[in-house]
Amino acid sequence: MWFRWVKPSFSCHRHKDEAARSQASLRMERHRVSTPQRLGLLGSLATLLLLTGVHAVSFEEISSGYHTLQSRRMQSTLQFLASKHFNGRATGTPEAELTAAYIASVFQRQGLQSLTGNKSPYIQEFELVQAVPRAESRVSVEIDEGANLTLKMGEDFLPAPWGPDSPEIRGRMVFAGYGITAPELKYDDLARLEMKGKIAVVLSKFPGGTKQTNWDFYSQKDYDEPLEKALNAQRAGAAGIIVILPSNESVPALSSLNFKNAKSSLSSEVEGLRIPAIFASYQTGEKLVRRSRTSEHTLQALQDKIDSGLKPASLPLERIALIQTSYERKKVQGRNVIGVIPGSDARLREECILIGAHHDHMGVSENQEIYYGADDDASGTTGLLELAEAFQAGPLRPRRSIVLAAWGAEELGLLGSKHYALNPVFPLNKTITMIQLDMIGRNEQRPGDPAKGEPEEKDENNTNTLSIAGSAFSPDLKQWFEACNRRTGLTLRYRYDSGQENLLKRSDHWCFLKAGIPSVFLFTGFHPDYHRPSDTADKINYEKMERILRLLYLSTWELADQTNPPRFMTPRSTAAKAGSQQP
Repeated sequence: MWFRWVKPSFSCHRHKDEAARSQASLRMERHRVSTPQRLGLLGSLATLLLLTGVHAVSFEEISSGYHTLQSRRMQSTLQFLASKHFNGRATGTPEAELTAAYIASVFQRQGLQSLTGNKSPYIQEFELVQAVPRAESRVSVEIDEGANLTLKMGEDFLPAPWGPDSPEIRGRMVFAGYGITAPELKYDDLARLEMKGKIAVVLSKFPGGTKQTNWDFYSQKDYDEPLEKALNAQRAGAAGIIVILPSNESVPALSSLNFKNAKSSLSSEVEGLRIPAIFASYQTGEKLVRRSRTSEHTLQALQDKIDSGLKPASLPLERIALIQTSYERKKVQGRNVIGVIPGSDARLREECILIGAHHDHMGVSENQEIYYGADDDASGTTGLLELAEAFQAGPLRPRRSIVLAAWGAEELGLLGSKHYALNPVFPLNKTITMIQLDMIGRNEQRPGDPAKGEPEEKDENNTNTLSIAGSAFSPDLKQWFEACNRRTGLTLRYRYDSGQENLLKRSDHWCFLKAGIPSVFLFTGFHPDYHRPSDTADKINYEKMERILRLLYLSTWELADQTNPPRFMTPRSTAAKAGSQQP
């Protein structure tokens, strides 16, 4: 959908000039910039000399970059990104393309290196696909000899939005638990099943339900993702898959099926799926699993058995299903913007610190309200642009390289960072740390939830707080942030490592954390304007943003200069439970 273009109003000449260059970049290629000058004598801050693996440099030697990080500059940049000019920055719109071009122009102006090629310097494009099921899709089940149960689309079932077009396939059904194979947890729903030519019937999510146990967010990876379940079934030889929705979820109505609401997926990922996939209601799942009216093998009983023992309870079913799927598809382009500050050390420059933020947001509503996305995530994108200048401000360069990445399509499911993780411009095995900036501009504000033990959060109590999620996987990162915070004086919190709201899987660092890279997510908390048009630039706490980016600047210098990279560690609680409860 092409949105109404709004004539921009510029608050400063810097943005006016960059906007002009950005619009020009939509029509012409840019030349690759030269590599920034690399100078020596690098190391870590004097305040951290007691830590191991350091290579000392004084704060004064890098203070010029530290002091360029000023709230008034951040305010100017953020107000521009969260203005009508960018119309909500929704993926697939002209404004999203303009946003990416603007970021690329800043990276070029600051002398960052491009590793994405000469065609579109700094821009890494990726293709997204949306699919809306057609009426020709159908599912039926042979209940008794000569009798079929025909399921109703939009009531009993719905083709998965990432599935392939498939002619009718016929196969005997197999209940395959949660459809998960997790070697590190010694758990495999498909291990003792003959799946070749069969149709897998699987539960949503993961064993244990809300009890978390050893299937908490530390171990899930993406095992609970339906697409992962389908690919796992395909690898086992299945001819199709039926994913049963949770009992509290309904199959979407046919009237809701349109490209405005359709789920987006990476084309490169869904092209690997060849078997038809459908979602079915829990009530339909009961009909599929129950062998007879008196059968003890009810879906609820099987799920309870798996959840209580955390062991598979898979079994063949007697019934045969027929599945046919058909879709109408639409493709759009997404864009990551990536700039590199090469390291100065001949050996360590081959490793990098990756700092990311997502530049997309939710665009314009049907009633033409703009979702400005000031905090989410113009705040993080502003941070990237200001850091690009800060790291170039002085004569010194960190020993390791620094990669700045503005992700696209985060709001559609972390798709930009997922594409990068599959196609990195800097090898993942040389990426020692990933730091994500997502919503770093507000004071947390929301009601408490006594049932979950969550206290009320008030704006006035959070003017200096910053949450860091993911440090449970790397105590080294936590140590470095806390040491550098002696200068910036923020109140650091780590409570989102406990799994509240599954936050670790809700921003772009997740794609790297699950790959075993020490990764953290900097976040100032939820507020009433989250994912609303009222998330505007006038509500940002710019003074706190200044402190946060100064903390990140110091921490990045330290991580880039220390001899030994931070270690990745699996939290002990999960590993211990997995070892004690699995066969």
